[in-house]
This record gives sequence, structure tokens and C-alpha cells, in this order.
Amino acid sequence: MLPVRRDSEGALLTGGEDAFAARMASLRAAKRSIRIQALIFRGDEAGLRVAEALKQKKRSGLDVRVIVDAASNLDWQTQWMYFDLKQHGIAVEGYEALYLEWATADVKPSDPLRPNKRFHDKLWVVDGEEPGGLAVVGGRNIANEYFRIAAGPVDRWRDQDVELRGPIVGDVVASFERNFEYFKGLKARLPKTFNPDNAWNLTRETILKIGQGKAAARTKGDLAVLAEATAARRVDLTFQPLVARFIQNRPRFRETFIPQAYLQEVDAATKTLFLANAYFVPSRAFADALRRAVQRGVRVVVIANSPESNDISEIAAVSRYLYRDLLGASGPDGGRAGPGSLEIREWRGPSAQEGTLHAKYAVVDGREALVGSYNLDPRSERLNSETVLALRSPELAAQLEKTFLEDDLPKSAPISLDQANAFRRPAGIDEKFKLLYSLGLRDWL
Repeated sequence: MLPVRRDSEGALLTGGEDAFAARMASLRAAKRSIRIQALIFRGDEAGLRVAEALKQKKRSGLDVRVIVDAASNLDWQTQWMYFDLKQHGIAVEGYEALYLEWATADVKPSDPLRPNKRFHDKLWVVDGEEPGGLAVVGGRNIANEYFRIAAGPVDRWRDQDVELRGPIVGDVVASFERNFEYFKGLKARLPKTFNPDNAWNLTRETILKIGQGKAAARTKGDLAVLAEATAARRVDLTFQPLVARFIQNRPRFRETFIPQAYLQEVDAATKTLFLANAYFVPSRAFADALRRAVQRGVRVVVIANSPESNDISEIAAVSRYLYRDLLGASGPDGGRAGPGSLEIREWRGPSAQEGTLHAKYAVVDGREALVGSYNLDPRSERLNSETVLALRSPELAAQLEKTFLEDDLPKSAPISLDQANAFRRPAGIDEKFKLLYSLGLRDWL
């Protein structure tokens, strides 16, 4: 577990456009190193712009390294983009040419779920070794929808990041290095002939002699122009002091730090608990913690995705199946409500001129917050590698609470107990089958 840091500062990156502009500005200013990890780093207009900046910095002599999730980036243009990065000397862990990622998969007979334990971390670190280095952490991958580079609202997603400065940046670096060394260790166990790093070293020697191949890339002109304009935006961030701990959670090593942090924050709430979570399928322990908060007099409000806004519709079906248990025991329509209240709301998505709610954050009593990649679902708890920033800062927490109440809440609709009961027993045959199918996949979604 990394230590609590008391001498760092942070600034919220709420809008996707500002989040992209801040990232691109950090790349332009980079002097020594760049470390990027994302579940998805797609070869679209946003991703290709990031890739070009990375190649430029590599040519300038910087140490540039990238980690991606092998199973989440299989389209041919993205694979070509990774090949292009690697032929320019940039390490891209989680990718191997010719779709050979399976050759370096982590298979362990005593852990049959090991291949499905994915890397969901989102880390962006520039000059992490320097006093002036920075890190961006939160829920955003690298693709058009996360930065709202889109022609229509469906592909303009709502997400949440925090930009960090100070000693806590070193803790983000440490988390990146843990994952990077993990990937390197998988390949080091292979015979030298089958270690793909050796093949890449030989390939780069040949490339230097005959010249680099140009990676194929198709872009849409209007989106490319929008990506360029967004990258050039000026972003004026207001940094606030914070007390924080950066938490990494890797179930493959039986780590449970983030679930513990969420439970501790819920149990510590005395007045308000506001949760925005993309894929809300709470564990029994977390649901019990919410009920205890209500009994203590806490106002609890949860915003999750509706079926219309969820990019994985099966998760929305499971979420709705669980609403009744929460509202029936704790909600304003339930017969056993405590002195507090529990309200569940669903993101309206297209009807609110928005895409998917992809944010994962919590605000406690307007003073503390959790922001990161962690979803309140079985996959994040039991399978995925995840990261979260746990912070105490009245200024930042108040800003995030204001965003929740004034921006996110109006774009959601309340769920009544009657609705929750109806979700539990859908009327149509299609809805019945979808619920049955989704519940069967509950632990894998």
C-alpha cells in the first residue's frame, strides 16, 4: 500500500475537451519521460494525434512507454498504430504484432480466471522523475468518445479525471512500473527464441537500414479537424492542496485495497454520499454499507447508466435487477427507510444530449472523494487491475460535489420502488431473456 501524501495538489478535469487539451499540453511540455496506460488506446482521430506526439518526443530522446490491454484493442487500425509506435522504438506492452498477444498470456493452472483478469488502469504521467512532473488519473481511456471528439451526442461521453502535481506523482509512477515490470516478467520467462522483445530488437535494426514502413490510417476529416482544435485549446486549471493516497488494486495478486477504501468511505459518511458509477452492480458488502449509511441519517444518491446510455446493455439489466433490494430497504418509497435516504437515478444519455456515463467517482460529506478507474461491479472487484485516488480536500471535493448536483444530477432520472419492482419481473419475452442471460454473466461483465 502506497503512503498518504500531504504535500501534493490536484485539479479536476471534468470536461472531455479540457481533459484532451491538458494531456496534449503535457506532451508538448515533456522533457524526460512519458508513461501512459489505458485499457483502450484506439487508433482513431484522438488516439492517432496522441501517437504522433509520442513519436515526436521519442525522436527527441525521451523515454516513452505505453501499456494497453491486449483483448481490448484488436481492430486493425489500432494494431497498425501500435506497430508504428514500436517501429519508432516506443515500448507498447500488452501488444504483440500479428495478433500474437496470446503467446505472452499469463496462464496459471491454479487460477483458471487468470486470462480474464484485465488491465483497466488509466495512468498518464509526464516527467514523473522530476519535481515539476504531473500525472492524470481517473476513468478516461484514449479514444474519441472520452474526449468528446464526435459529431453527435451519443459519442460524447461523461468521464472524470484529476491532474496531480507533487510527490503523489511518484506513487502513480510506481503503479505504472509495477504493471510494466509484470509484462516484462511474463516475456522474460520464455525461452529467448520466443521472447517477442528479442524479435522487436532485430526488427528495429532492420528498420533502421531499410526505412520505416508507413502505418495505414483512415480518419474522418471533420473529426480530425475537431481533434486538432481540441488539442490546441487553452486550459486554465486551478490546483488545490490535498491529502491523498493513490491506490492500486490487482486481484491476480489477491489485492483488495480499493474495495476496502470504498467501504471505509461509505462507513465514514455522516451527511451526504454522492456516487456516479458507470457500471453499478454493487457487492452484498457494499449494498449493506449503503443501508447502514441511510440508517445513520446519510443522504445517499447514486447515478448509474440507463439501458439507453450504457455501452454494455447487459450491465444495465443486472443493475436494474438489484435496485429493488436497495430501494426496498433504504429508499424513500420503502417501508424500512432510516433517517437518511437512498435515491437511485439513471443517466438519460441521448435524451440529455449526452453519451455514456463512464465516470467513477464518489464524494463524501463534501470533504473527501474517490476518483479512478474502479467500477462498483464484480469485474473491478474480482478481476481487473484498477487504480483510484482517495483524496481529502474541501476545495476539490466541493467542486466535484457541485458538478454532481448541478451538472450530472439534472441529466439523470429518479427510479421509484414501483419501477424497481417492474425491472425485477419484466413483462416482455425479450426483456425476460435478456435479464436471464445477463444475470448468468454477472460475474464476467
